[in-house]
Amino acid sequence: MANKKPYVFFQSALLYHQNGQLSHAVDNYRRALKKNSRFVPAWTNMAIALKQLQRLSDAEKACRNALHLDPHHADAWNNLGIILSGKFDFIGAIDAYRHCVEESPDHYLAWTNLGIALVRTEKVGEAITAFSRALLLEPNYTEALVHLIHQKQQVCDWQGLDPLVARLIRHMQHDLGEINPFAFLFLCHDPRQMRLCAEHFAKRVQDQAQRLPVITPNPEMVPTDGRLRIGYLSGDFHQHATASLAAELFINHDRKSFHIFAYSYGPDDGSSARQELIKSFETFRDVFHESDEQIARKIVSDGIHILIDLKGYTRGARPVIMAMRPAPIQVAYLGYPGTMGGKFMDYIISDEVVLPMKQRQQYSEFPVYLPGSYQVNDSRRKVVDTTECRQHHGLPERGIVFCCFNQTVKITPSIFSLWLGLLQEVSGSCLWLLAFNAEASRHMRAFAAQCGISPDRLVFAPVLPHPQHLARYRLADLFLDTLPCNAHTTASDALWLGCPLITCPGETFAGRVAASLLSALGFPELIASDITQYRHLALDLARDEEKRMALHQRLRQAVASSPLFSGEAFARKLETALVMLWKRHLAGDPPSVLNVRLG
Repeated sequence: MANKKPYVFFQSALLYHQNGQLSHAVDNYRRALKKNSRFVPAWTNMAIALKQLQRLSDAEKACRNALHLDPHHADAWNNLGIILSGKFDFIGAIDAYRHCVEESPDHYLAWTNLGIALVRTEKVGEAITAFSRALLLEPNYTEALVHLIHQKQQVCDWQGLDPLVARLIRHMQHDLGEINPFAFLFLCHDPRQMRLCAEHFAKRVQDQAQRLPVITPNPEMVPTDGRLRIGYLSGDFHQHATASLAAELFINHDRKSFHIFAYSYGPDDGSSARQELIKSFETFRDVFHESDEQIARKIVSDGIHILIDLKGYTRGARPVIMAMRPAPIQVAYLGYPGTMGGKFMDYIISDEVVLPMKQRQQYSEFPVYLPGSYQVNDSRRKVVDTTECRQHHGLPERGIVFCCFNQTVKITPSIFSLWLGLLQEVSGSCLWLLAFNAEASRHMRAFAAQCGISPDRLVFAPVLPHPQHLARYRLADLFLDTLPCNAHTTASDALWLGCPLITCPGETFAGRVAASLLSALGFPELIASDITQYRHLALDLARDEEKRMALHQRLRQAVASSPLFSGEAFARKLETALVMLWKRHLAGDPPSVLNVRLG
């Protein structure tokens, strides 16, 4: 053994690495380096293996060792950027990626990674330039195309978007590269296309999971204390929209019947929300620094009966954990509004509005139909008590205030054109939007001017802490929803504050959430059958003050009495579903459609 040259150990390390045996790979990279500590490929590859093991500090050291030996090693700079991004050091990552493209200007992967890091530091314009450069270098690189489209949507830069989207759909249909379904749902009107996109992505996730050691949960685990063990898996147990919706659910689970676990692979943001969430769970596992395999093994060790994934394919998700199948029953819920497209998910929590039975075949999961809406809410939302008037927010004292506080990525040129048409029809009205970024505001104002609408009639609200933000809904007359992706958390916020919302449901889960909430509250008249009726409904309510005031009053009464906004009430119906799922499992029945009826 002592006579073995470093490349022999290096070759062994590569084989282990390719087969997903990361710890063995690291051991052999180290053996190679003991033979030759200046062997740069061993340092760079070991850095990647350590990153995959979530040993980020060790990975960074290995990468910096490689760069100390060879400061011009472009791939090492790119790898360092990936590692620093994993540590949420995006400033450092940007610097590393810039070093990479200085050494290798044609490194399209680094240009793409640079764009991603720039997005995380809110430099969207520079990110678009980086993604465009990557596509010039490699026109068929799907990941750069996905990011370019998504960021153009974020800044409402719709020029040249249609051909890019058509190109992306061709890539998706022929599976020409990785397309995250979360980005695709902001573009997609067709649930069949959403399923196809998810299936392609899930195959890649499953391939990654299959390279890891097999883990097997006990399929017939008997609760030792008589309680079902429920695990919630997420990277968003901090100040985040998903956590804010579900916080009251976590607190109100029946501790006599359920032992509730959290597996948190996201960062600790130091917020009060994080501390409250930790206290909400009986067992809170902070697994931020652990690998997918380690987390999956921890879930098995904890004897989780039902594992509920709250992330899906949203930013920062780690779906490989679910693909390793660490629990007998695995459920998709809340964070990602669509199918996962993989065999590793058994059920999706839904309702009859967001997932009509006629669309059942477009989901790889079996629907669990809850009564009312699928969406959980928190009745303890904090809202500041303020007497601020419209003028304080730059709104006209008189006239209709149409609002939409959705993310700009959800605003399409067609829906925005319809809104501008409403401004044209309703004298003295304005459109109140959230100022997510200055470039989006600039593009929307320019678009309005081109359509003959004064840009001054667009009012952009600055981002505020949530309690202050919620109070603003009291000054709005009507909330105008988006399509193909609806308001979700934003819709429940608006309704909870008594602001009527007009929606036009699409065909996908993401396009039917607002209709689900309105149906549960008893306001089907605010759900338009098509986009023409959506426009007529908005005009009718804008022009009829008496009808609008009566609607506001009825909405406030409905909110006060509806179980929709009670996390405690939601806990009871979800728990009913979980017990039904476990009973089916124990009986040996395979997953199937489940309708939950409360007694």
